[in-house]
Amino acid sequence: MANVTSVLDLLSKQRVNINDNFKTLYAQGKEIAAKLDIKEKIPRVCRLQTDHNNVPYSTEEEYYRRAAYVPYLDDFCNSLKERFEFHKETVASLQHILPEFCTKTDFCSLEAAFNFNEEDLSHKEVVQSEFMLWKEKWSQEKSENLPKTAISSLEKCDKTLFPNIYILLKLLAVLRVSVATVERSFSSLRRLKTYLRNTT
Repeated sequence: MANVTSVLDLLSKQRVNINDNFKTLYAQGKEIAAKLDIKEKIPRVCRLQTDHNNVPYSTEEEYYRRAAYVPYLDDFCNSLKERFEFHKETVASLQHILPEFCTKTDFCSLEAAFNFNEEDLSHKEVVQSEFMLWKEKWSQEKSENLPKTAISSLEKCDKTLFPNIYILLKLLAVLRVSVATVERSFSSLRRLKTYLRNTT
């Protein structure tokens, strides 16, 4: 979750410094286009059709910044927020199972993750006592020796002693971080960009 937050922070900074960032990207794009002998041009502007991207512009750079870069960046930020805001509390709670965090917290901080994954776990009292043993195990270790990730914690977790902790660590390790929006958009594009239309 911390990684997602840092990505969102980075993207919001990109949004603030949008002109500088786009200038760099645009210059790189022009260099590549020049090497490939591709001429830079803007799609024709249509006064009557509202489906075209008729943004006001004075240069080609301004057109591509307004018509492509800004909408893409906004859509990407919104997609990330939508994807992670819904499960933010659960994922943040699930992180407390990591040895790095469990030594500084109690079972209450893990409650949201327990409630969300209740079907996969034992009774609450069993999980709670298992968590206390897990916490005790890692509180005796030096902070630099504590596993920092779910996978490294999973390797050090005894499945027979900590079956519920093992399940929670597995869930944390395999959390999905992608959506199929891109694939869906390509499938939709096939309806517009057909073989027959391309060859007419």
